[in-house]
Amino acid sequence: MSVLPASARFAVALQPEVATARIGISAGVAIAQVPPGTDRRALEQRIPILFETADRLGVTIDSVSVGQGFFSEDGVVMSEHDLDLVVSGPPDNVNALAAILGQAWDQSLVFVWYAAADRSMATATILLPSGAVALMGSIYEQLVGELVDGGHVRYAGADSLIFVANTGDDADAAFYTRITRAQQLLERAGVRVGPVQPGRAEMVALDRATYDTYIARRIRGKAA
Repeated sequence: MSVLPASARFAVALQPEVATARIGISAGVAIAQVPPGTDRRALEQRIPILFETADRLGVTIDSVSVGQGFFSEDGVVMSEHDLDLVVSGPPDNVNALAAILGQAWDQSLVFVWYAAADRSMATATILLPSGAVALMGSIYEQLVGELVDGGHVRYAGADSLIFVANTGDDADAAFYTRITRAQQLLERAGVRVGPVQPGRAEMVALDRATYDTYIARRIRGKAA
């Protein structure tokens, strides 16, 4: 029977966990005038810090494009271009990536969602198989009546979607009732809607007061 040398066993034990996460962040003025749906190739030129920092931290960018975030502020619909950004890597390094980008783009808050069946936060993905271009201002106004904490839209043709997380005080049942009503609202507005994909996630919220803390926690090695 072969036995691994102690050094090999130690190396195996130190292999970091790899997780997939959705990062909720805007690149600010760098993408403010960029059309939703702008893809990775164009973003590599416009926001190279994303790709350079991810590479340095050993984080894989699974997909990225320009999306749209929307929310209600005092009853007024607000929206901004954001990133539809999904990455994989050690959680400490993913969080560090989010923190570094939050600082670089002067963001007051960044969210990171780690999807897993046993996590505490309910999420929902509304598929838009005919695309998201039909989402006009009037539709957003109706949506925020149901999606009171806002949401995120990916503009990607047949792979378009709306991602929503239960960041408020709703019980899960009430949250999914709102999602169903939002789905019906979209259908009445002539937007083709696919199945709703329920999910669960752990959410990490980073802000200006904690960015440095998350950066300091990153796993050393390639990131050093």
